[in-house]
Amino acid sequence: MNLKDLDFNLPKKLIALYPKKPRHNSNLVIVNSRNKIVKFKEIINELNAGDAIILNDTRVIQADFDGFIDNQRISLNLNKLEDKKKNIWSVFIKANKKLKEGDIIKVFNTFNAQVTSIDNGTVYIRFILTYEKFKKEIKKYGRAPLPPYIKKRGYKKSDLTNYQTVFAKNDGAVAAPTASLHFSKQLIDQLKKKKIKIIKVTLHVNGGTFIPIRVNEVDRHSMHYEKGIISKKSAQEINKVKTNGGKIIAVGTTVLRLLESSKNENGFIKPFNANTNIFIKPGWKINSVDGIVTNFHTPRSTLLLLIYALIGKKRTHQLYNFAIKKKIRFYSYGDACLIWNNNVKT
Repeated sequence: MNLKDLDFNLPKKLIALYPKKPRHNSNLVIVNSRNKIVKFKEIINELNAGDAIILNDTRVIQADFDGFIDNQRISLNLNKLEDKKKNIWSVFIKANKKLKEGDIIKVFNTFNAQVTSIDNGTVYIRFILTYEKFKKEIKKYGRAPLPPYIKKRGYKKSDLTNYQTVFAKNDGAVAAPTASLHFSKQLIDQLKKKKIKIIKVTLHVNGGTFIPIRVNEVDRHSMHYEKGIISKKSAQEINKVKTNGGKIIAVGTTVLRLLESSKNENGFIKPFNANTNIFIKPGWKINSVDGIVTNFHTPRSTLLLLIYALIGKKRTHQLYNFAIKKKIRFYSYGDACLIWNNNVKT
């Protein structure tokens, strides 16, 4: 498949710069032969008692902040924690000067960091303080790590809440699991009341999720690594629902990637605690879930390619054309869709 196969034209006015309020009042496209649009809170009508919704409980850290090299301001975006003990991170940096190994970066006017290495364009930085102290500092001074198309409109204090799920628990993500942003506490309570199981896993989304595919032959794209955790209890709960005939709904591509990283050949889930760089694309047999809730993704992205793997290129383009025609809101703060796995009849 060529890179041009992942292109589509999107009117700028459909790029959501702010979320809907309340969260569960965003739109949800139920993907079937006709497609229908409902309020997100109506997802409860598409599910039955005994089904399960799998959520990513990662917490987004305030990973966007400024620094100085020789009194020149630079912009830093944390990408992934590489060594917790030494507090070494891979980072994205925008600077007027070319960085080199050993460069000292002053951060928050309170402490320093040092470039430890640069490998194939990836910059690694050691922050000269403990990981726990560092977390407190970025919470005090850092900004929400918004995607570039939202960052252009400027940061708002509300982004610290809006770009975080209501059930966020485990610190580590530098990008939100955006499909989960549609869930309110009220909706989760209603789902539980209907006996729909809520099961949580953790995948710390990193900045690689924003990097578009740049190679013409998409199969040659190198996927980024992300840390994922599925507890023994969560794996057992998911498998119990599957065994009892309930549907498994992954909320977001992050959840689907994690489940597919930890499954056996029959789609049953094993406990998991490792990094994954799984690359789901057409030809990949997705059998860990019955469906996925996901937002509408950017062109030339691995996220869009994952949707191709689920329902094919033609049907994906039909869905996106429908969404554009109906003025559905796109990307991180946008609307969502519920897609059933091709192997499941709905």
